Amino acid sequence: METEKRLIPRYFVSRRNTTWQILFTTLFALVFINIYRPFGAGNWYEVTWYQFLYFSALLVLAGMLVVVVSRVIMLRVKKRRPITRVYYLLMVAGEIMFMAAMFALVEKVWLNDGRSFALLWYLALQNTALILLIPYIISLLFFAWRAKSLVFKNLLSQYRHEDRFLSFHDHNGNLEYSIKTADVLYLESDDNYVIIHYLAGERKSQLLVRNSLKYFEEAFKLEPFLRCHRSFMVNVQHVTLVKRSRNQLQLLLDNDSQTIIPVSKSYEQAVKDFFE
Repeated sequence: METEKRLIPRYFVSRRNTTWQILFTTLFALVFINIYRPFGAGNWYEVTWYQFLYFSALLVLAGMLVVVVSRVIMLRVKKRRPITRVYYLLMVAGEIMFMAAMFALVEKVWLNDGRSFALLWYLALQNTALILLIPYIISLLFFAWRAKSLVFKNLLSQYRHEDRFLSFHDHNGNLEYSIKTADVLYLESDDNYVIIHYLAGERKSQLLVRNSLKYFEEAFKLEPFLRCHRSFMVNVQHVTLVKRSRNQLQLLLDNDSQTIIPVSKSYEQAVKDFFE
């Protein structure tokens, strides 16, 4: 367990996500240099905006070679052993230092900057850190969000398909029926009774229980049921279409008889909020 805490999440270092991170960082760096003009770029030469864009693109591509080489090494290391958090942090720090050194060398040799290399490297470190760390953080947050979303969807899918049972009690609290959640289509109020519409194999069947729809609305609030009408509650797992007909929302269910459940005005907003 302690070892797992020291490892970087796999989705941070997958080949696909690494490629997307490099591309996003390249685009961010190009935009950053053309707007912010770091490294004294505004004083390089008297050039047009298009010329500056061209030369800055070459500079960014040259700088990103450092990142590409670093990530290729990381992917090779990952084949032999998992990537730790310490390794990842040291890798990013190395990318920043090497890229800053390259930018400082360009200023010193190509642009004939009179300041010392150490000073140029120190100043380049600050700008390079912004160029790399901002897109790194944004991309890593996105990768984490996407991974957590997939986990949530998988859990939701498992919840929807597992064999759970609903207990139907009468007005005295006595258990009348227990039916698989996935088999229940909808509930319909009928005076002092509730009609349970459910699937018995391939056939649609009905059961009657003496109780109120309001009782089951409260009892099933953690289940996939939605009150859509004074007389109806639907199992949202069976809703295949929400449509408006003659100024009224309707829910189409996926059973063979293509059941249509009306949505009353008082519940319309709740239904729209759920399905939108």
